[in-house]
Amino acid sequence: MKDTIVRGKILDLLKKVYPNGVDEITIISILYQYHKTEDVHASLEYLTDKDYVEKKQQPHPFLTQDYVRWYKLKPRGVDLLEGNIDPDPGILIQRG
Repeated sequence: MKDTIVRGKILDLLKKVYPNGVDEITIISILYQYHKTEDVHASLEYLTDKDYVEKKQQPHPFLTQDYVRWYKLKPRGVDLLEGNIDPDPGILIQRG
């Protein structure tokens, strides 16, 4: 159940900045008080695998052998949030 909540929160966050994206560190820093970092990572991968979110990875500007990951809501993710496609049982979307 907690994973479904994190996924919904991530989609909601990405919708607030749509059409722009957000880096992974920012997403984690917003959600860290209530969710473990590894749960946020797993949820981001799940949303990417389900094609709701796009992930871009670029070399870190200062740290060699590290990457900066950016996440952006895809149109399919917007449709899910707006109720234009069938609900996904793996994602809890807060309505209202």
